[in-house]
Amino acid sequence: MPGGRATSPVRLPAPTPGLEGLEQKMDVKELIKQGRRPEDTVPLCLRADLVREYEQVEKQVTKARGDAGDSLAGPQVADLEARLADLRGQMAGTTLTLTLRALSPHRYQALVDEHPPRVNDGVPHSRDRVLGFNADTFFVALAKACIVSPDLDDEDWEALVGDDGTLTDGQVEKLCTTAWQLNKSEVNLPF
Repeated sequence: MPGGRATSPVRLPAPTPGLEGLEQKMDVKELIKQGRRPEDTVPLCLRADLVREYEQVEKQVTKARGDAGDSLAGPQVADLEARLADLRGQMAGTTLTLTLRALSPHRYQALVDEHPPRVNDGVPHSRDRVLGFNADTFFVALAKACIVSPDLDDEDWEALVGDDGTLTDGQVEKLCTTAWQLNKSEVNLPF
């Protein structure tokens, strides 16, 4: 329609049970405006030493309960459980929760293009060839690009994932895996 706005109704999936026969229609432009890319959060305890201590104390609690048999576990377990509670509080106070959002397809492809596969003597690196990008640099860049909250500047990011960064390899992998899944997983409808 020249000069006007065309509004084509979009037929949504089958009606909700109990509403059979009702035809659901919505303006295409309004439907698109409501669209959102998927998000997820990744909590990262910046004091991994506390996490490790917590895991060790948990093992001590399990052992102490096993050693106690059927009797009440006694003061040793109570002391250990108090230590666990203290550690949980400390870990909560040193946890940074990052919110990640999938990139638009255009931004994702631009990022892929910024990290081309490595080639040595005309032979593409095997992992890069399969993935279509430099696997050593892409995933961390993807994670950084997906973070929507909190605002991290380059200095913050370097302090987290740089050569002397706070995060462990496992934490960085968790962050990168979340970013990858947000961008590459299908959005399956439950109906």
